[in-house]
Amino acid sequence: MMMTLYDYPRSGHAHRIRLFLSIIDEPYESVNVDMQKGAHKDPEYRKLSPLGQVPTLVDGDIVITDSTAALVYLAIGHGDEKWLPRDAEGAARVQRWLSVAAGELYRGPVVARAGRQFGRPVDLERADGECKRLFKWMQQELADRTWLAADHATIADIAMYTYVRVVDEGDIDLDPYPAILRWLADVEELDGFEAMPRAEK
Repeated sequence: MMMTLYDYPRSGHAHRIRLFLSIIDEPYESVNVDMQKGAHKDPEYRKLSPLGQVPTLVDGDIVITDSTAALVYLAIGHGDEKWLPRDAEGAARVQRWLSVAAGELYRGPVVARAGRQFGRPVDLERADGECKRLFKWMQQELADRTWLAADHATIADIAMYTYVRVVDEGDIDLDPYPAILRWLADVEELDGFEAMPRAEK
């Protein structure tokens, strides 16, 4: 049975899953959940995702409502070991970045974009500071290696990619961080890469 992804094109969380499904060449059905119209709060949708989160990945009887959890599920169940190493150290290195994706990435790039692109009431000064802190660290991490968590791409790179790529929609400039720009380009060279839809200008 084909998997179903409850999706919204402008959601970076949803793009993570679309991107990885495309890279591992896994077919799926996409169901649009129009967040701008509040469809993620619809009672029927919340039977699947009680917190009203997008995306939701459904594989038979399995329902996953968190994007990084869905990446783990796909890496183990439908990918190969390179995407999520099974050894303790390798898995921990990936988990470190999944935690960053849910923490520093969210508090910085995600919030900056939400405020400036979608007009949500957020603390932009704090978000800008979080972006600078995160990107300074990522620049150091990527200065002497190609990928975030291993000597090849992993779901750590997939989890971090989207919101870093579209951070200009939050009026954040990546030019001071050449190693991050190089890393973004490397992700975009992966077979099966699918771009995140951009805001119309």
